[in-house]
Amino acid sequence: MKTQAAASLAFVAAVAAASPASAEWQVDSGVAIVSPAANSSTMELLAVSCGDPYQVEVYSRGGPVRPDPGGDGAAVETDYFYKPGKVEARIDGVVFRLAAAGSDAAVVLFAEGKAADNHLAPLGAAFIEALKGGTRLTLAFDATPDADAQDGSPHETVAEFPLSGARAALEEALAACR
Repeated sequence: MKTQAAASLAFVAAVAAASPASAEWQVDSGVAIVSPAANSSTMELLAVSCGDPYQVEVYSRGGPVRPDPGGDGAAVETDYFYKPGKVEARIDGVVFRLAAAGSDAAVVLFAEGKAADNHLAPLGAAFIEALKGGTRLTLAFDATPDADAQDGSPHETVAEFPLSGARAALEEALAACR
């Protein structure tokens, strides 16, 4: 995990400089990356690479994924690592329940698993295929224990990623996973 995280971190600054309106998929050092097109959080980059069997990482400004602190800059405490029901991915209306773990530089996303496995399970091919064939990915975190989203869901911390161009980038980046 550390090797891919280090490789991904090397281009975070370059990709983060791109404006959200021009967010598009790229492949760098065997990692497919994209910046959010819309964001109410500190999420800056999504990185997909080979892992067990796939690794999906979210790079965030200033540490773990949090709601965007806005003008006051006050960071809020987060409470979502290794917990079920705290992270979900929505790809064109299809919901994938995820769980999060931390690494040195990113939040690593897994499929939601059993308590005996810290609620972490490998991400399956169905998730990757949905990314390849979808139009929009929404990552939603229930990052704070007390806040709820305006829509009433517990997932108050959200970023939307375009999936146009994802198929080619993911096929190139994940070719070695097979």
